[in-house]
Amino acid sequence: MEWSHSSESPVNVVDGRLTGAVRVTSGTEIKNDHLPDRIFGEDNDNNDYTTNIQIADLNSLNAVLAVMKWKKMSDFYVDLEQEHHSSYSIGVSKIFNEDVTA
Repeated sequence: MEWSHSSESPVNVVDGRLTGAVRVTSGTEIKNDHLPDRIFGEDNDNNDYTTNIQIADLNSLNAVLAVMKWKKMSDFYVDLEQEHHSSYSIGVSKIFNEDVTA
């Protein structure tokens, strides 16, 4: 199985508080057409994360989500949606799955 993934935590300051998302994007031989729209460089001007210190809790959550996705793709966990892009939104505390193949 060949696959690639990208993990990112775009964060912005709104009214002195942080908001944003933690995201995990994966690509396989079967599903990779979404990658150009999902993976972008660090030079995004609309991302305060690049100018801030690392945020340990967001980094930790991002790592856990990436490992869980890898385990799904390795048939360790069941994967009913077969999502290739997941994002956790800080403000609403929800995980959104997109780019599914199931």
